[in-house]
Amino acid sequence: MSCNPHFRLPLNGDIPIIMIGPGTGLAPFRAFLQERVLNKAKGRNVLYFGCRNKNKDFLYRNELESWVSEGVVLLRTAFSRDQKKKIYVQHLIKEDAHLLWELIDKENAHIYVCGDAKNMAVDVHQTLRSIIVNEGGINMEIADQYINKLEKAERYQKDVWVT
Repeated sequence: MSCNPHFRLPLNGDIPIIMIGPGTGLAPFRAFLQERVLNKAKGRNVLYFGCRNKNKDFLYRNELESWVSEGVVLLRTAFSRDQKKKIYVQHLIKEDAHLLWELIDKENAHIYVCGDAKNMAVDVHQTLRSIIVNEGGINMEIADQYINKLEKAERYQKDVWVT
């Protein structure tokens, strides 16, 4: 187990945040949302959460759905085993490419990824990279530089682990 002391909310509550946390990766984002509600932060909150089955694994469902109805968070859920074709968070991220590009490039959103390092984090990273290329109209090399700048500015942070 290791600690990531930089996995924190931006000091300015007006800055949007994009949180990607399937399964138990949801834990820090629940705390992030609680803090933003408490501090009356005005920045947009977008959460991508996934699990196998909506009726078995949807952690903190009531609380999250309450925040959705209150306008606190845009919640995008991927329940991978509830239909024939598996749907994961990276599929929803791809669907939301334009919104995410606007938040990242125009509104300086911070991106947080928490959970599985082996598959999910890699797939999410590749999806974000393709969004930057396609929505930003730039090549892969420039996209990689863009991502590096986000990481150095602590606007793209990961707290991931291998199981």
